Amino acid sequence: MYVCMLFISYSCTTDDSKSAENDNDALSSSKFKAPPGLISPERAQELNNNWTASRASAIEAAIGKPDNRSVKFSLQDMRAYLDYAENQSQDLGYEMDGVRIYFAAYGEHEANGKAGRATVFLVPTGNRNVSKASMIPFTREEGGDIPGGDGLNMGSSGHPPNSNYPQ
Repeated sequence: MYVCMLFISYSCTTDDSKSAENDNDALSSSKFKAPPGLISPERAQELNNNWTASRASAIEAAIGKPDNRSVKFSLQDMRAYLDYAENQSQDLGYEMDGVRIYFAAYGEHEANGKAGRATVFLVPTGNRNVSKASMIPFTREEGGDIPGGDGLNMGSSGHPPNSNYPQ
């Protein structure tokens, strides 16, 4: 009986180093399908350079100071917003199919050094939930902005705001 208890006790314990190795193996062996539109860091650098060459000086001249070059939203905020927006869209009678990102600017009386600086906000997009008679099932068209859907703003700017890619 003591031998059985010892065997059960030993088999229920884990060796932390083996557990960590197994976790790393599981992570390294898992495959994720790359989403459409994925770009390399080199392509990101090229796009950032194009923006700098074609717009940065004109915008700085127009507002009289360096402008935001990026906006960051935390992973937690993005996940929470996507869940919130999807549920709100359903409540509004829509099926959310994406998020549109709008370029925007704060007003001149905005606090915290944001006055006049660029920002972005996100809004949910989708299609109204209605049944349509169709000979072809599952036809989808890109949805528009969902009327009444709340947007997400208040990401943080780069450090300093006019920092180029990568930061």
